[in-house]
Amino acid sequence: MIDHHQFSLDTPERERQWVERKKFFNDYCINRWQWNNFPKWHYVADFPLHVDFEASFRCNLKCPMCFRPHIQRQDWSDMDYELYKKGIIECAKNNLYSIRLNWRGESTLNPHLVDMVRFAKETGIKEVSFITNGLLVKDELAHGLIDAGLDYLTFSVDGMYDNYEKLRGPIKFNQITTIIKDFFILKNRIGNGLPLIKVQALWSYMQDCSEEFYDHFKEITDLISFDPEADYAMRNVPQDPMFLCQYPWQRVTITHTGKIPLCISDWDVCTHIGDLRKQTIKEIWHGNEMNNFRQQQIEGKRLSIECCRMCHRPSTKQIGDKAVGKHL
Repeated sequence: MIDHHQFSLDTPERERQWVERKKFFNDYCINRWQWNNFPKWHYVADFPLHVDFEASFRCNLKCPMCFRPHIQRQDWSDMDYELYKKGIIECAKNNLYSIRLNWRGESTLNPHLVDMVRFAKETGIKEVSFITNGLLVKDELAHGLIDAGLDYLTFSVDGMYDNYEKLRGPIKFNQITTIIKDFFILKNRIGNGLPLIKVQALWSYMQDCSEEFYDHFKEITDLISFDPEADYAMRNVPQDPMFLCQYPWQRVTITHTGKIPLCISDWDVCTHIGDLRKQTIKEIWHGNEMNNFRQQQIEGKRLSIECCRMCHRPSTKQIGDKAVGKHL
């Protein structure tokens, strides 16, 4: 079972502060304990431990390392706000700890994003976050996200200067640095230090400049991390038939249309387990489709599932918990 795909580039002190500054620290600790142990025990909680809502399937960049070019479905649009509210109300009634407002697209393109954050927080979701390329996180949107109560925001920044711009163009590296810096200053001025800010990068694009990368961002972020690069070609890849995926015991991902795939790595929704427009999240979580998939995992029949045969996670090289750097 592989559950660790992101690694810290940061100091133990900043890692500790990142966790301790959670608004609901005790709930966070319980959630992480459940997250790590329920899959080992094959224990199905009454409700998912986390839900991803795809705020937008659209994107304003065409990054070459992204999985989006390999997706067959191209119904690019945003999640309907009323559908989202239906899901959030159910999540809050079931005391869900966390949601994330992205999946395959750039969340900041959804014109209701600030309202989505605010509604989730006012309804009772303890931790709301999303990942962004950062281009639009400024001006009115930046103020709105802070005011709405966003808990943390992750900026994807791969590489530095020319190397970054080859991947993330038309965004310039100095431009994204300014956006992150301005947002960091603003959230400390008007948000009492929240949302927390994390910068993450793909290791293959920043391994040769990891110390410079860290020094560049450490004063304008709360945490810095990196990911191994994965093969997103969505073809059958070498698999360990005995690999046991943790996700069917942890989370549910809801597409912008309301369809729910088996797994967050099922980018093309080739194996779906339900539809929020017609069902509740709890019905889907405990439904026959999901329970059958769990049993196939337990019995070592994972490769009978289409999306599992194309999963990049079991074959992604795990790099380790730390990059070598003078700051560690």
